[in-house]
Amino acid sequence: MTAKTDSNPRPQALPADLAAVALIDAPTCAAAGAMSVSWWHSEVQAGRAPAPVIRKPRCTRWRLVDVRAFWAKSAEQAGADTKAAAGVKARATKASAAARAKRTASASTAAA
Repeated sequence: MTAKTDSNPRPQALPADLAAVALIDAPTCAAAGAMSVSWWHSEVQAGRAPAPVIRKPRCTRWRLVDVRAFWAKSAEQAGADTKAAAGVKARATKASAAARAKRTASASTAAA
């Protein structure tokens, strides 16, 4: 089928050489990480997300390669945060078990 008659065209992958120069808008940047546009703008303003390469009224654009690198870095940091969260959870579970044992011991002493 041709592109004119195909009712459901398949998305094509972006060639690597074109990805190096492609410019995307804020909604596309935010959608890449399933975030809101306002979140994306606040990250840019805070300096955590890449700065736009074109900043004109109603035409702000970012390099696709910079945005991809940002989201890859964010994914790596999220993996590291998961490990830290697992450590905190383990310590909290241990502390809860110790507190539960202390309550049980004091309750059985009070009952006797």
